[in-house]
Amino acid sequence: MSQQPTIEDVQNLVRQGDLAAAEGVCAQILQVQPNDHLAWAWVGMLHLVQQRLVEAEQPLRRAIELFPHDARYWHNLCLSLRGQSRIVDAEVAARNALRLFDSDEHWTSLGNCLYELQQWEPARKAYEQAVARNPNDADSWRNLGGAEQALGRLDLAQPALERSLTLAPSDVRTQLRYAMLHVQRGNIEQGVQFARAILDQMPDLVQAWLLLGNAERLRDNLPAAEVAYREAVSRAPRDHDSRFNLGLVLLQRAQFCETEAWMRQLLAENANDPDAWTVLGGAMHAQARMGEAIAAYRRAVEVRPYHSAHSKLLVALHYDPAHAPEQVLAEHRAWDATYAKPLAPVKPPVAQPMSAGRKLRIGFITMDFSGGPSGFLGLRGLESLDKSQCRVVCYSDRVAEDEYTARFRAAADLWHVSMGLSDEELAEQVRRDEIDVLIDMGGHVGRRLMVFARRPAPYQATWLGYTGTTGMEAMDGLIADRFHVRPGEESWYSETVLRMPHDYICYGAPTGVAPVEPLPALSAGQVTFGCFNNPAKYSPLILDAWSSILRRVPRSRLLLKYGGLNQPDAQRWLSGEFSRRGVAAERIVFEGWTLNLDVMKRYGVVDLALDSQPYSGGLTTCEALWMGVPVVCCPGRGFATRHSTSHMTNAGYGQFVAADVESYVDLAVQWAGRLEELAALRAGMREQVSKSALCDGPEFGRNFLTLLQQAWEAKNAE
Repeated sequence: MSQQPTIEDVQNLVRQGDLAAAEGVCAQILQVQPNDHLAWAWVGMLHLVQQRLVEAEQPLRRAIELFPHDARYWHNLCLSLRGQSRIVDAEVAARNALRLFDSDEHWTSLGNCLYELQQWEPARKAYEQAVARNPNDADSWRNLGGAEQALGRLDLAQPALERSLTLAPSDVRTQLRYAMLHVQRGNIEQGVQFARAILDQMPDLVQAWLLLGNAERLRDNLPAAEVAYREAVSRAPRDHDSRFNLGLVLLQRAQFCETEAWMRQLLAENANDPDAWTVLGGAMHAQARMGEAIAAYRRAVEVRPYHSAHSKLLVALHYDPAHAPEQVLAEHRAWDATYAKPLAPVKPPVAQPMSAGRKLRIGFITMDFSGGPSGFLGLRGLESLDKSQCRVVCYSDRVAEDEYTARFRAAADLWHVSMGLSDEELAEQVRRDEIDVLIDMGGHVGRRLMVFARRPAPYQATWLGYTGTTGMEAMDGLIADRFHVRPGEESWYSETVLRMPHDYICYGAPTGVAPVEPLPALSAGQVTFGCFNNPAKYSPLILDAWSSILRRVPRSRLLLKYGGLNQPDAQRWLSGEFSRRGVAAERIVFEGWTLNLDVMKRYGVVDLALDSQPYSGGLTTCEALWMGVPVVCCPGRGFATRHSTSHMTNAGYGQFVAADVESYVDLAVQWAGRLEELAALRAGMREQVSKSALCDGPEFGRNFLTLLQQAWEAKNAE
C-alpha cells in the first residue's frame, strides 16, 4: 500500500517547479483529509502563482474558514481579490492579514488596495509603515512616492522615488514615476529625456509613450504629443489611457470629429467613464452642438462630481441661449457650494491698512502669461501700472514661454512658476508673499479656482480670463465695465461688480502685423463678410441672422475661419445649416487654423466682420479693428454677449453696434451698400483705434490701479 502524500511532498514538487504535480498531491491529501486547511491554502497559492486568480479564491476562503488565524491565507486572498479588481473586498483581507501579523508585506498590500481606491492619504500612511519595517524594499518606496504624487506633495515624492531607484536602478516602473515627477514639477525637458531613454530600451512600453505624450502636451508641442499617443495606441489598441489621451490632444488640435469617435468608442465599453464624457462634451462644444455638450458634461459630473469637470459644464452654459443669466448664476453658486465653500479657512486673512509709503501688493494667477488672450488683452495694462504705488507678483501656471511671457516677467516685481504646485502649496505661497489683492485670470476656464477657495489673500477678484461670475463667495470682485455689466444687472453676479470707466481690457497688437489692405469689395465686385470666432459660438440664432444677411446682399459670401473648420465633417454640417436656411453652400468659405499673424492678414479679404451670439468675440473683434474691418454686433443678456459692444464703442465705432439681432441684420445689410464710406473708415481705422481708449495703456493702468485701491479701501472699511 502506497504511503499517504503529505504537505512536504507538495513543497518538494514546488521547489522542483512541477506545479501541476503539486496540485495533484494536494487533491490526494484533500480526498483523505477534506478539512486540511494547509492543503486548501496550497491549492489557492498554486493557482495564484499561475495567475488563475478566480480559481484561487475559493480554496483560500475554505482554508480561512477552517483556520482563520493564519495571516498568509488572508494575504493570498487579498492578492486573488485584487487581481479580480474587487478592491474593497481585497482591502478587508489585507486588514485581516495585518491584524494577525504586523509585517512590511502586509502593510504594502493594504497600501496597494488603498491606492487603487484612490484613498491617497491612508495609502501613504500604509507605505510609510512598510518602509519603516523594511527600508530596503524598493517597491514600497516607489509606491510611497506614488502616493505622495497623487496627494500633490511632489517635494516628498522625490526622495521616496530616488530611494527606490537607488535600491533598484533598472526598475522601469520607478523610472516612469520619476520621469512623471519631473513633468509634474515643470521640468518638462528632463521628463522628455527620461521618457525617451526608457523608450530606447523598451520601445513597446505603452506607459512611456503616454508619459512622453503628456510631457509634450504640457510644453504645447501638440503635434509631438499626438505622435506619441498614436504610438501608444498602435501598441495597445484597446488600452483606455492611450485612446483617451489621443482623443484629448486631438480636441486641443481642433480635430474634434476624430475626438468624438474615440470618446464614443470608450463610452461604448464603459458608459460610466466620467473622463470620456467630459472630453466628448468638449468635442460637442467645439461643434456648436451645445445641447449635447451640456448633456455630456452633466453626465460626467453625475458619474464623478469633480470641480474641473463641473467647471467645463459652467463654461458651456455661456454658449447656450437657453440659459438666462439668473440660471447661469444659480449653477455657478451650486458649484461653489459643492467644491469651494468647504475649503474656506476658519479665519480668513485680515486686510491690513495701507501705511504711509506702503505699496499695494497685487498678485495675478493664470496659465496664460503668453501670446494668447492675456498677452494681447492684459499685458499692456500690467506694463502700465505705476510701480511707485503697487508691487506686482505673477504666478505662472504653465511651462512653455514666449516673447509675451518675457514681457510679463519684466512687468512683475516677483515671478513664480506655479506649475507643479498643489492648490494648497500655491495658496501658501500667496500667503508668504503677503498679497493684498489676488486676481484670478482664468475663472472656470483656468485651473486655479481652488486656490481662491482657500482665500489666501484678503481681497480677491476675477478679471479677463472668464466671461462673468465665478459664483464663489471667496471671490470679492468682478472687474468689468459699463457695457459688460450694465447698471441694474449686478444681481446676476455673486461678486461685487468693479467697473472700469472705459473697457475692461486694453488691446496691444502683436508686432509684425501686415498693413491694412484696401476694401476688397471695390475690386472684387462682391461683399465678403467674415467671422473668425470659435464655431462653438455659432448658435441657431446667429446662423439665422447670417443667412438672412446673405440672402439680402446679392452675390455676397461669408468667410468662416477657425481651427477645425478645415475638417470635411465640420464643413458638411455648417453647409447643411446654411442650405436649410436658403443659402447655397458655395457662398460659405471655410478656413482652418493658422498662426496668429496669418489669421490677422486674412482680414485683408474681409469687408465687414459679423459678430456671434450668445457669445461675442473678444480678441477677434480687437484684431478685426486693427486690420481695418469693423464688426457688426449687438449686445445680449449677460457678460459673454457684450465683448464686441464694449470694444467697438471704446474704439470709437459705436455706429456698428445694433440694439438687437433684427437690427443687427439690417445694419450689416446697410453697411454692405455703403462701400465708399466703408473704404474711408477702413483707411483710417488702425490709427484711430491705436489712439482710442481700447488701446490706451497708461490710462488703463491708472484706472485699473485706482479701481483696486478703491476696492481695497472699501474692504478695510467693512
